[in-house]
Amino acid sequence: MDERLLRFFVAVYEEKNLSRAAEKCFVSQPNISNGIKQLEELIGKPLFNRHKRGVELKEDAHYLYPIAKRIIGELQSIPEIFREGSLKQKVVVGIADSISQHYKRSFFNILSNEINNIEWDLRPMAQECELNILVREWKFESHHFLPLWKENYVLCIPENHPLAEKDIIDLIDLKNQPFIHCPPCEAHQQSLSILNTTGDKWNTVANCATKTDVLTMLMAGLGISFLPEYLIEGAKGFVVKPYNGPKYYREIGLSYAKDSLNNPAVKQIIEHYSK
Repeated sequence: MDERLLRFFVAVYEEKNLSRAAEKCFVSQPNISNGIKQLEELIGKPLFNRHKRGVELKEDAHYLYPIAKRIIGELQSIPEIFREGSLKQKVVVGIADSISQHYKRSFFNILSNEINNIEWDLRPMAQECELNILVREWKFESHHFLPLWKENYVLCIPENHPLAEKDIIDLIDLKNQPFIHCPPCEAHQQSLSILNTTGDKWNTVANCATKTDVLTMLMAGLGISFLPEYLIEGAKGFVVKPYNGPKYYREIGLSYAKDSLNNPAVKQIIEHYSK
């Protein structure tokens, strides 16, 4: 569709007179009349009733007017966008389920001050995303991994549990205590190795698909668990206790395919964090 037809339509709609619309568009009245006729033929609907004093607006003209104004406005803004260099760069970011608000907040706060004009497209973690914020063990096979943070795991005990009164927990204290596990978790085997240090069996009360589910069960008071320290930020119903035994952590960073660097914004992000 010719943009001029929409401009002619808007002028006639606003002036409600063909002669005044022609003056507004710096064309002759026959040009305006022919333009409106072409537009009506294109959409298959009459837009105006002509009479000696001007034109009467039909219902379809009221429907078309805001659409035409928006399209004309967007067309007018294109040169300005490129002149000012304000064209936004889209970046598709996948985020793993158990990444805490602490790290997500840090990531986006820092980059919003370092790189201009990014339009973020946030999705669940997926191989096709240009960047993924995830734990090292979840990195996609063909992707590179850029480490950003190390997050400690902490021992969490329901606040109404007798062990919540102890200052420091010994692993032997955990014998026969109800424990919540997350088998898909990257730290599950490490967790079991800590618990198995004494050679005793442990009382498993729940196996969860995600660490978010573990947190839910923990807050409900069902049992004890190890969880990432920032994942539990702001959560209630339990206490974090130091313990005598092996410590472990998880490494959080960016997973990305080589082709993602074809996006200038992604390249800037990787260069920034590589420093």
